[in-house]
Amino acid sequence: MTKLTRRALVAAVPLIAAATAAPARGASTARGTFTHSVASGDPTSGAVILWTRFVPASPGAATIGWEVAEDETFRRIVARGEATSSLFDDYCVKVDARGLAPGRSYAFRFSSASGFSPTGLTRTAPAGDARSLTMAVFSCSNYGFGHFPAYGHAAKNADIDLCVHTGDYIYEYGIGGYPPLADTAPGRVIDPATEIVSLSDYHRRYACYRLDPDLQELHRVKPFVAIWDDHELANDAWRDGAQNHQPDTEGAWVVRRAMAAKAYADWLPIRRQADLLHIYRTLDWGTLASVILLDTRLIGREKQLDWRTALAPAMDQGEAAVAAAAQNYMRDEISAPSRTLLGQAQEDWMRAQLRRSKARGATWQVLGQQLVMGKQSMPADMPALLPDTVSEGSRRWATTGAGLGRLGLSWNLDSWGGYEAARQRFLQACATDANNAIVLSGDSHNGWANNLPGGRDGRPAAVEMAGLSVSSGGMERAFSKGEPGARERAMLAANRELAWCDATHRGYSTVKLTRAAAEVDWIAFENVATRDAPVASITKSRAEATRAHGVGSWQIG
Repeated sequence: MTKLTRRALVAAVPLIAAATAAPARGASTARGTFTHSVASGDPTSGAVILWTRFVPASPGAATIGWEVAEDETFRRIVARGEATSSLFDDYCVKVDARGLAPGRSYAFRFSSASGFSPTGLTRTAPAGDARSLTMAVFSCSNYGFGHFPAYGHAAKNADIDLCVHTGDYIYEYGIGGYPPLADTAPGRVIDPATEIVSLSDYHRRYACYRLDPDLQELHRVKPFVAIWDDHELANDAWRDGAQNHQPDTEGAWVVRRAMAAKAYADWLPIRRQADLLHIYRTLDWGTLASVILLDTRLIGREKQLDWRTALAPAMDQGEAAVAAAAQNYMRDEISAPSRTLLGQAQEDWMRAQLRRSKARGATWQVLGQQLVMGKQSMPADMPALLPDTVSEGSRRWATTGAGLGRLGLSWNLDSWGGYEAARQRFLQACATDANNAIVLSGDSHNGWANNLPGGRDGRPAAVEMAGLSVSSGGMERAFSKGEPGARERAMLAANRELAWCDATHRGYSTVKLTRAAAEVDWIAFENVATRDAPVASITKSRAEATRAHGVGSWQIG
């Protein structure tokens, strides 16, 4: 695969100005505006990424200052320097502030001749023993579907050490695409109004999202680690294309992919890589945990399969023929050993990271990635929950999914369920190369607590926390009929790996890791039509850690 480097990007896209040279020392005299507050991310034991956006009053690059202090009055400054704001990076400024002390909280800010940025708060990871790590886990924040109360709620939680975003931080659709106009929340108007394809489009969409006051405040007060899913690029993206990319009208996929990766690197407070497509990385939290961030969406992923390919020819031949076609497709295509989500290089890297973490005695191996890993079959009685007004196509989709469920087959081939051999390799690595593995997932818009099989002494190979979406609609949109809890009861009855689910609400989760256990709070909101949506429920789950036997199953409540 061709690497997407900064040099290659400049060469491939001549309309982008060349990267500016490093600024001269002592030149923090630029005037301008800090447009989107500040942010931080990717903390290590001695460094953290600091972010802001500074638009200079005069054309051209501008030099601004930055400083990190032990107090919010900035009387005890421990690091300072200068950085450049330029059009090449959409005026986004990122600094890798180094030489910081392990396990410390810091204040930071940027400065210009026009004044200071807002003051940000961040922290470094501990270097040695750590008593706990509390993460807030988010995914699927669609601006048009509603407000982001999950971000605002988390910003007020002093116990949160780190925010983990597992993807779909933005969505690429134009107004009326997703959500449709009828489902768009009042006042939630995206920019640009059209689907985003060019570098300028992607930059503008991030700028729009980052004006949201709750997202802006969460970035100001908590460090982030983030990985993309498909909508930071285009719906159902894979290595060589996407469902929502049409080359005839939108240009070459490699160019759009490059533009999306460039905008992501500019706007997210994460450590910039030489190859912008290479986002997988590890961050250690002392000897308590290793946070291993993976890319299951883009760099090594083969194209999604489609049940219609296998089942359509058998549809007129009866139920037995459909069942046989499904089983053959599962054996020959879905479970093919060569079929991959991560790619061989990333699979090897992940396994090495697990072994490294285990060897250094870390209690937890946290695998942050995009897709639900637990096996998920559609219950036989799920079609009965469709409203009477549902389209014939949607009813046929649900009925087919329920039929696959009776065969024990996954209905969603865009998840790990469409890459069965890769899933088994992943779980084997967790069982043999980790001490206690927990998987943090997103993408599905609903909440799932899964016990992933294959561990020692009958224990799971890993437990999975697949989080609620921040705002994107979930199963309740399609399966809206039935009494409260009907969707959840049906899913629990049909899926053995599933310990708990919420197929109704929007929200987020906190995951507290200690030497003894992983404790999760699933925080659900009544609705996201208003910014101050009340909390609907908080469900607690716990999985115990062991020294030699792997993680225990989820205990709910």
